[in-house]
Amino acid sequence: MDSVSLSYLTVTRRKLHALAELSGEEYKTSAFIVDELKSFGYKPKTIGTGVYCDAGKGNGRLAFRADFDALPIKENVAVTGCDFAAEGEVMHACGHDGHTANLLNLARIYSITPPPVPLRFIFQFGEEGIGGSETMIDGGVLDGVDEIYALHLCPELDMGKVGYCYGGTFAGCVEFDFEITGRAAHCATPEKGADAIRAALYVADAAIKIAEDKGLLINLGKIEGGAARNIVAQSCKCFYTLRFFDSAACEEVMLNIERALIAADERYGTSHRIITNAVYPPLINDALSVDKVRKVMGDAAVAVPPRYTAEDFSNYLLKVPGCIVWLGTGKDGMRSPLHSDTFAFDEKALLLGTELFQKLVDFRAGRKA
Repeated sequence: MDSVSLSYLTVTRRKLHALAELSGEEYKTSAFIVDELKSFGYKPKTIGTGVYCDAGKGNGRLAFRADFDALPIKENVAVTGCDFAAEGEVMHACGHDGHTANLLNLARIYSITPPPVPLRFIFQFGEEGIGGSETMIDGGVLDGVDEIYALHLCPELDMGKVGYCYGGTFAGCVEFDFEITGRAAHCATPEKGADAIRAALYVADAAIKIAEDKGLLINLGKIEGGAARNIVAQSCKCFYTLRFFDSAACEEVMLNIERALIAADERYGTSHRIITNAVYPPLINDALSVDKVRKVMGDAAVAVPPRYTAEDFSNYLLKVPGCIVWLGTGKDGMRSPLHSDTFAFDEKALLLGTELFQKLVDFRAGRKA
């Protein structure tokens, strides 16, 4: 990859890093992407704050997707040494600025030399918790597409490596809360109340056992409830995440958790309400697509295990074959985990991302890998 690409990747990634905006609020970032694509001669279209455009003519397009939302994290500049950090408590702590810079670089290259096959560049908003991929798909972003690829930065993987995984690669995720309503009373006369916290703890014990018996990962990350130490709690809210690779098992677990809530109401005289905030299906990589990545990347491609993190690229893979891979960014002094306030990477790592996508284009065109 030439020095022009490294220069473009560095400058663009740093501009995006400084723009950092939360899911669904990426107006400046979206406008930046649109302007870049127009400067290359494309005619970008928008779906919400999402953006896409095509290169080459014909159906059966090969698509590449990048996401560009950030996280509600204040960057620890003292550690990252970053003089282009975003203002406020917003940070590209999951590498989405790198994903987007990489895809813009690919678009730049194919604006100079037209691609040998028809392509679609997809820039997706709202990956972090609001399922932007569903909105993009509903807006027609996969119309005419028959294969799709994406990458995700990975500080645990050495720079210069691409990590692949067959089948289930990212877990499915259900983020849900339940609100339990009871009746307040003095702790000296508990029979006059209905203890929402006791009901919540009863359900928590049941939910953990239900999930673990099915081999699913469940986490109760936050509990809010009660008024004072000597008052029977009138209300309690619990915040859960459930991670899974088996969708049928997930449905069964959620049904049994609902039964546990009903049992708690009968036992403690409470009532409940379940609030589902986000549902991502498990991300299942297409085996033939993974084979292509391994073929074109040779020794740079290494096998990695699945993770219990979630990725809404899974929704695209329910519609068309494709895969997501990990792009190594790990090097001395730059191995802070994703979603941390010290996450940082060297833009040189993105060169391999552009190379990977170009090689997949050439492979589809029948050119020698």
